[in-house]
Amino acid sequence: MFVKTERKELTSVGVDIGTATFHIIFSRLLLEKDPSSRTEKFEITKRDIIHAGPIHLTPLTDNSTIDFRRLRDFLLADYEAAGLTLEDIDTGAVIVTGESARRDNAEEIVKSLAGEAGKFVAASAGPNLESVLAAHGAGIVDRSRELKKTIMNVDIGGGSSNIAICSNGHVVDTAAINVGGRLLVTDEDGRIVRIEKAGQFIAQSVGLDLNVNDPVSDDELTRISGALAESLLDAMLGRLSSDVVHHLMMTPPLRHGGLIDEVAFSGGVAEFIYDRESRDFGDLGKYLAKSVVELVYRHGMHLATPDHMIRATVIGAGQSSLRVSGSTTFHSPGIELPLRNIPVVEPHLEADGSVETRVGKAVENALKRFDLREGVDPFILTFNGDVRPSYSFLADFGKGLVKALPNTVRSKRPILLCFSDDVGNSVGNVMKRETGIENDILSIDEIHLREGDFVDIGKPVVEGVVIPVIVKTLVFGSVDS
Repeated sequence: MFVKTERKELTSVGVDIGTATFHIIFSRLLLEKDPSSRTEKFEITKRDIIHAGPIHLTPLTDNSTIDFRRLRDFLLADYEAAGLTLEDIDTGAVIVTGESARRDNAEEIVKSLAGEAGKFVAASAGPNLESVLAAHGAGIVDRSRELKKTIMNVDIGGGSSNIAICSNGHVVDTAAINVGGRLLVTDEDGRIVRIEKAGQFIAQSVGLDLNVNDPVSDDELTRISGALAESLLDAMLGRLSSDVVHHLMMTPPLRHGGLIDEVAFSGGVAEFIYDRESRDFGDLGKYLAKSVVELVYRHGMHLATPDHMIRATVIGAGQSSLRVSGSTTFHSPGIELPLRNIPVVEPHLEADGSVETRVGKAVENALKRFDLREGVDPFILTFNGDVRPSYSFLADFGKGLVKALPNTVRSKRPILLCFSDDVGNSVGNVMKRETGIENDILSIDEIHLREGDFVDIGKPVVEGVVIPVIVKTLVFGSVDS
């Protein structure tokens, strides 16, 4: 395939709608063709944040509904301030996180904001995916690679805390708990104007029966925040030491039992933890931050500083990149192309154990990290340098995939795979021959994807075998928090 274009500028936008706040970032991306690439890949060579909108409080019409009209008006004003219109945007991402993802109209809002002719990646993030995004956005995934350390990132937002353990540039474990700074909100007179279910529950655990319109004192807010911080600490240590913690957990507890070298915090509450913010927003934020800091130092944890805090989860841009596969892709005729907005999941194979066992375990863990329901949600599995071309390895590799995808196999849903090396066709053929599955398979070769990408897969463009792939990477913004 010959692409005449040598370089292309893209304007991208990212919108993060969280429990407490929402915000928008505009980026300018430069794509250039790699002259040494056989497949004429385009790579992003430069990214600049051209405008970071202000942090807005997420507007609600009541406790269960986001006020879409006000939300849209704020965003349009941010577009105007950036000197951009909807027509100027080439790609982007909209993500709804925390308690906002549970609002009655969350899915409708995502579709409305992301419906620009398929330009946008859109996600209503589950707690594990939110943990992954925050760890990347805070710079902790990169920090773990650069320092060769195991680092925990804890993103404390308005309604939840999302925990990710990062080791050597990978997120190896995640968990989330209903601990956040806006589980309870008061007015200027100190009366409760909003209280989430988790806020009422934790208040009851310290002997307080609180409801909307009730007055609440500094001492009571301190007691509630102390209980929340203790619960968060238990979640960080991977233990369920009480019924309170068990009730607040949004995911299974952490399973990582290794040494944690550092702990970093991101999210809105982190602005207080690192003394970046001192204002009182009529919530638990400053009280929770103080309690968390006390517990961190009491337990001798080494506190690291993230690159970004309240903006950690916001997606800097939807990086759009044309790539084409090698000439040995395996494509079952039953898979109709194009496919749009397929999330990429990267299983990480452990060093020990049989190939079949390692592959099965890696796929199961990867799907858990992204809150994907095997056999229900679409996804493509990517493997970068992990697959040897020997027949025996490929046979065991295929058996491991089948073992990890029982519902997919049973329902005969298509299996989507991508490999950085020239093994795509071999994997597809050997899987069919050795496992006897009847599923259609798309096994793309010579394209390097990473976890967090979303891809559009086009129809073959050269002799029915070379497949174009549009990669929409979650680019995390480089703007001061």
